[in-house]
Amino acid sequence: MDDGTTFIIPLEWMTRYKKLADFGKVDEDGIKVNKSNYTLLKDLIPPEELDITNITDIHYQQTTQLKAILRPYQEEGVKWLVKHYQNQLGACLADDMGLGKTLQTIAALVFAKEQLVPDEDTAQTVRLDLFSDPLEIKTYLKALIVLPSSLVFNWSQEILKFAPHFNIVKYIGPDRKKIMPYLETYDVVLTTYATLTRDSTILKKTDFTYLVIDESQQIKNVNSKIFKAIKSIPAHHKISLSGTPIENSLTDLWSQMEFINPGILGSYPFFKDHFKIPIEKYQNTERIAELKTLIEPFILRRTKEQVAKDLPELSEQIIYTEMLSDQQKEYESQKSAARNLLLGIDPVAANKIHIVNTLTRLRQLANHPKLVTADTDHPSGKFQDVTNYLETLVKSNKKVLIFSSFTSHLALYQGWCTTHNIPFLTLTGQTKNVDREGIVNQFQNNQKIPLFFISLKAGGVGLNLTKASYVVLLDPWWNPFIEKQAIARSHRIGQTNNVMVTRFITKNTIEEKILQLQEQKQHLSDEIIAIDAIPDYIENSLEELLN
Repeated sequence: MDDGTTFIIPLEWMTRYKKLADFGKVDEDGIKVNKSNYTLLKDLIPPEELDITNITDIHYQQTTQLKAILRPYQEEGVKWLVKHYQNQLGACLADDMGLGKTLQTIAALVFAKEQLVPDEDTAQTVRLDLFSDPLEIKTYLKALIVLPSSLVFNWSQEILKFAPHFNIVKYIGPDRKKIMPYLETYDVVLTTYATLTRDSTILKKTDFTYLVIDESQQIKNVNSKIFKAIKSIPAHHKISLSGTPIENSLTDLWSQMEFINPGILGSYPFFKDHFKIPIEKYQNTERIAELKTLIEPFILRRTKEQVAKDLPELSEQIIYTEMLSDQQKEYESQKSAARNLLLGIDPVAANKIHIVNTLTRLRQLANHPKLVTADTDHPSGKFQDVTNYLETLVKSNKKVLIFSSFTSHLALYQGWCTTHNIPFLTLTGQTKNVDREGIVNQFQNNQKIPLFFISLKAGGVGLNLTKASYVVLLDPWWNPFIEKQAIARSHRIGQTNNVMVTRFITKNTIEEKILQLQEQKQHLSDEIIAIDAIPDYIENSLEELLN
């Protein structure tokens, strides 16, 4: 102390107030805490001395401007978004795929516009240039919605359907610069992640009321250009939408929380040392609880099982197939070579691309030898089992979605369909965005087309395929949430039939190991926000995968 005496700080005191040191900032003789970190105070201040109330208390009630009937859980979600809007805090809506995150967001934007519209006698005007007449501003929302390119059409259609009074524009394509001077005269501006990355210097000049990002796991890489570009756009209110807030690791969570409420989890180096390593590496229960306390008010996560009880039943089964003799010999030969090569590599100098390519080769062999050697005559056990299964469904007049992470794998089954005169449709990353709607409508409306082949990543979002009551996953992906997104193309609002999901897994191969790996790592985000996760680096599990 100043007088030379020593004061010993009790461990209990240090433990209790350390969070203030971690997240607070010294301001003269006091410590300031971000509004988004208000949950920290609950452990430090007696309840009778703590007054945390809404800045405003506007009761949400749906108006005729929203042309939709909200389900009870959707209305609850809208009220939750409105509450964060009122308190000027960011929000992450993380409902399961297919529960209507788009509609809930549109409803919240309709509410926000109703709060912002001025009286007729206070309408303002703006002059866009020296030579044009002043324009009266009749729209004040100015919401920028950032999407994967495949979702722009879906969002524009949903807005036209549920909020037809909104004035919207698509800020995409080569002619988008013509729209730039008029950005402040729209309720909603739709753009893509790629466009925003290129045009961030233009877009950040507009004072947006709302910034909404859909499929927000797109910004998970904290060092990426898109994350930096998104962070540079000023907005009074922010919403992130994702069915998979944790797709690979806790880093994904930090980037999304940093977007909606900057500083809530500290700097990334602090987050990595304080949360990521202790939780992912050592399963530190205290840090898990602390992290959950910090983020819980800002993530709304509901599963279909919790809220959409009126959805038809979803059943899942795994069909284990066996490799045929020549296929198995080739697989074992490749696996031995992979073990000798990869497990001998120095972990520090390991070539990740080489590792992924080698594991991919084993995955392909487990599916069909033709995926590795196009002119081979070796047959595939899985191919025989899958075609038998599909043939049965086609004869029963069922409509089926077939997913694979390999377009070349889908091509084998498309060839089988052509040989057997079975009508089918295909959607992959090569499908143009302008064609997606037509292909989807064709499948939805034409009962004579039973099979729809879709690449897992290209068709995981933005598709409403409720006419299909069967989903086939030809091969497992590292991230189980990508598979859940695929299943949600069929099992979503609008589905009237029970949905059967079938996974085909080749026995005694890397495919079985992938399933085991998913199960082992699932606990991580279950304890944080009840969401599955997979490990950061697949090479950490090489020995297990190649055993």
